[in-house]
Amino acid sequence: MKTIILSTLLGLAATCLAAHAQTLPQDKTVEVPGHSLRIEVPAQPRYMMRDDFLPFAGTYDLSNGDTLQLRRSGTLMYARIGNQDEHRIVAAGRNAFVALDRQLKVRIDHHADGSVGGELVMVVPARQLADGTTQGEHVASLAFPGR
Repeated sequence: MKTIILSTLLGLAATCLAAHAQTLPQDKTVEVPGHSLRIEVPAQPRYMMRDDFLPFAGTYDLSNGDTLQLRRSGTLMYARIGNQDEHRIVAAGRNAFVALDRQLKVRIDHHADGSVGGELVMVVPARQLADGTTQGEHVASLAFPGR
């Protein structure tokens, strides 16, 4: 019995020492930001001229089999996923766009070899599943490996 108690206490002491050894002083810690699935309209959207938008206009295949279409009409830019309603978008950066209704944001990366990559973050509406349960509205991320 004494052996069990002693081994338990030694194990607990070793765990406490290991946990203490991993604790860094406040001035030695580093925060690593996580991947954000938030959709926020920039306080100051970036102005994008027609020629700057041209490389982004077109249709992109998404990883779920759907498509994303970006187009411009006059000074306004729009995005559409599949056959859903269009969303008016603004430039959030050199290669990033956000819908004014906060339903999607997209980043498009043009690579030197001519390939296109990027990410679409979108609000997926609530829906009824086949088993009768309901999946609530949520934010999802999709990649698009090519154009």
